[in-house]
Amino acid sequence: MANHVVISDERCKACRLCIETCPTHSLEQGSRLNKSGYQFTRFVQNGCTACGLCFYMCPEPEAITVIKDDGKSGE
Repeated sequence: MANHVVISDERCKACRLCIETCPTHSLEQGSRLNKSGYQFTRFVQNGCTACGLCFYMCPEPEAITVIKDDGKSGE
């Protein structure tokens, strides 16, 4: 499995800090609304390096999880 980011649709408040911080442009503002009325961020695979900048910039606890490929898939 490639590096990727999981974003909690309901915890995201659409502040865009993660989008602005991502060096590989792997995040974008979605068009769907969550229950609070925010257009939550979504992950798009654009060479995510799992650097974690989005996680550290996000002010919402548990809104972003970064998953790094351990290189062991298929073993």
